[in-house]
Amino acid sequence: MARPAYGNSHISGLEVCYGPSVAVRDCRERLIDATLNLCIRCGYETTTIDQIAAEAEVPTADFARHFGTKDAVLLCIVEDLLHATAAALKNVDAAAGPEQALLLATTEVLTAISGGRGVITLDRMLAMAQIVTANPDLRKQASLIRKQVLTQALADWVGVGAEDRRVRHAVTKWSAIAAGAYVGAGSMGDHYDPRQDDQLMERGIAELTASFADVMGDDPPPSE
Repeated sequence: MARPAYGNSHISGLEVCYGPSVAVRDCRERLIDATLNLCIRCGYETTTIDQIAAEAEVPTADFARHFGTKDAVLLCIVEDLLHATAAALKNVDAAAGPEQALLLATTEVLTAISGGRGVITLDRMLAMAQIVTANPDLRKQASLIRKQVLTQALADWVGVGAEDRRVRHAVTKWSAIAAGAYVGAGSMGDHYDPRQDDQLMERGIAELTASFADVMGDDPPPSE
């Protein structure tokens, strides 16, 4: 049975045809796919680096060259999403409040992923989310990265320093909003498979918007 690929397709002979930089990117994609495949099938705790390298059909040394740890593989996907959100802030009207700006930027990123235009594929995002949310240590690390990336990005958007109290408070609120959306999504039942949900992204954005209203105590801005 063919193994599912969560990112780019694997192409043989890349280094010969296109040069070492393309081969390096392909190796990295193989390792990400292999990590997601194994962690979903076998569990995060029991998956080893040697198994990941074997699944990716690359030398074990290549794993250390790209990532070093299993955590780093999963958190690089988290970082991709957060940096995409940070970049999307530039499209948000300056009249929005900081929490509203994060909602609109996140909605833009999720909509792009749903339409196949995102920084990562939908399958990769779902696999990462399933693994990270099941592991308390990974959740903690992802939360720290979220605060670091979004605090600086939001400060830049507002035009203040990263220590600005309003910015830091907004990012803390946003963490609560995101957590509330995840809890709401968890009400779908044990047999719910998000990969089979044609309305997945619309449902996810609706949960995020509802959580925003709960945390902020008012209605969110309309999506652009």
